Parts: sequence; structure tokens; C-alpha cells
Amino acid sequence: MVVGSQVLVKVVKNKLAPPFKTAEFELQFGKGICREAEIIKLSLKYKFITKAGSMYYYNEHNFRGVDALKSFLAENYSALEELEMKIREKLLKPETDKVAESDGDVTEEIATLDSTDEETAAVVEA
Repeated sequence: MVVGSQVLVKVVKNKLAPPFKTAEFELQFGKGICREAEIIKLSLKYKFITKAGSMYYYNEHNFRGVDALKSFLAENYSALEELEMKIREKLLKPETDKVAESDGDVTEEIATLDSTDEETAAVVEA
């Protein structure tokens, strides 16, 4: 039984954002975009949830497969909200400022939302 599909969307023309960007998300029929799947994907990216093979680990809970984790987050709204707040903090405070004082000179390096993971790591290491 099919309950949804994985969708890849490419924006061709947009007045507010750069064109030709792609987005991938999960659509559930009758519900819309799956919120739990998006939170899981971002939590994996920012290492709030760890994955080893098909096992997912969140706090002291172990889940076999992404569907088990999705159903856990759907049932436990507090865990879903906790992950969402961690992701919001990470996304809304992306700037990492480094201020180094050497002989009275102040050096500042800022990592923005548009910078890649490698550029952000270089800013943090510098």
C-alpha cells in the first residue's frame, strides 16, 4: 500500500531566491510534507540523532529503521519539539564569530548560511 512518495523539486524561476535550486522531501498522501522525516534528516545532518547501518539512536532510545523513529516522534510530541528547538537554535544562530587579538588588531571571520561545511570548518579552526 502506497502512503506517500519521495519528491525532488527543482525551482526554475523565483523572484526571491536564486533559481535552479533543488529540494527533496517526503509527501504523504492526504497529509502533505512529512514533518517527522524533515526533522530526522536535519537531526542527522547536525548530529542530534546518530545512525549506524539501519539503526537510529536518539538519547537512550534505539530504533530499527527510519519508520520506527518516525512513529516514535509522531507519538512523542515532546521529543519532536526538543529536536525541532535544537535545529532552530542551530539554524538561526549559524554565525560563528572568531575574534583574535594580536597587538591590538581585531580579526573577525563570519560563517554565513551560504557557506559550505568545509568553509565553516575552516572558520572554526582558524
